[in-house]
Amino acid sequence: MSIIETRTSLYEKIYRFSSVESTMEIASSLAKEGAPEGTVVIAEEQTKGRGRAGHYWFSPKGGLYLSLILRPTFSSSYISQLSLMGAVGIVKSIREIALSLPSKIRWPNDVVIKKRKVGGVLSEVKRERNKVSFVIMGIGVNLNIEEFPFPLSLKATSLKKELGYSVPLRDFSPVLLNKIENLYFSFKKNFPSFLEEVRLFSSLIGEQVKIQNEGEELNGQVQNIDEQGNLILRLESGLQKKISPEKGLVIC
Repeated sequence: MSIIETRTSLYEKIYRFSSVESTMEIASSLAKEGAPEGTVVIAEEQTKGRGRAGHYWFSPKGGLYLSLILRPTFSSSYISQLSLMGAVGIVKSIREIALSLPSKIRWPNDVVIKKRKVGGVLSEVKRERNKVSFVIMGIGVNLNIEEFPFPLSLKATSLKKELGYSVPLRDFSPVLLNKIENLYFSFKKNFPSFLEEVRLFSSLIGEQVKIQNEGEELNGQVQNIDEQGNLILRLESGLQKKISPEKGLVIC
């Protein structure tokens, strides 16, 4: 393990590991010990990676697994949209590294290429006395993974599988960290502009989808993503329904 001091306005320290159980767990422990905003944990492999709702995240060598400590001071109503911010960062990084790949956001926290998942974001919030103490933003990107276990192989891909060549971690991670830094500060200063990027990169607006929302399956057409990051779904009945990014899950 090495610690690299950085000179940017966000990042304080970057902890790099070859293999860990979970970068989220390490970052959370560091945050509880008082690590400042901008502390980053990066690993080449996770043995117990996790995704949204406690789901297992396939994290072998060949991917990028990153967790970032944030201590946001803006309104807690925006916290749920940090996963969208991370997803925008992944998309913009892929488009800079590989212009030929049409990566998009699958609301609220996945990034897809040709409808196959290439990355995702998990944001976990620690609250104390009804105030946000810190947020751990976890990001996983399938860089050079060549084989996925079934049934993941039916719905996942990697940059290498799409491009036909490897994308080194050392090339991709600085680009991603730069995008996240820029987005984080613009997110706080110019939220409408951020939402326009979310809508621009969305893979769902105008599409027919099936969504699981608080134990209920809903079918309809995605109309928009509103100012709170909610998905606006036009149901088959013609009614519109707001789906919270904290509670909604796109099934197909």
